[in-house]
Amino acid sequence: MAGRFEIRVSGRLSDRARAAFPGLAVEEVPAETVLRGWSSDEDDVHGVLERIQSLGLELVSLRQVPEPDQD
Repeated sequence: MAGRFEIRVSGRLSDRARAAFPGLAVEEVPAETVLRGWSSDEDDVHGVLERIQSLGLELVSLRQVPEPDQD
C-alpha cells in the first residue's frame, strides 16, 4: 500500500500514544482518532499497525486515500 492512507482508532490518544506516530497527522473526531500519512511501501503501514497493537489501541478502519489533484 504505497501512497496516502488513513487509519482510525477508537477513542482519543494520550500524549505518549501520539508520540508513537511521528510523521503522521493526528486528528481527534468524535469517539475516534484519525491518523493520516504517506507510505512508500506496505511495510510502512504494517509498522504503524504494529504500534497500534502494541499500545493496545482498537483499530476501527484502514483505507488508502486518493492523492489530491495537483493543478
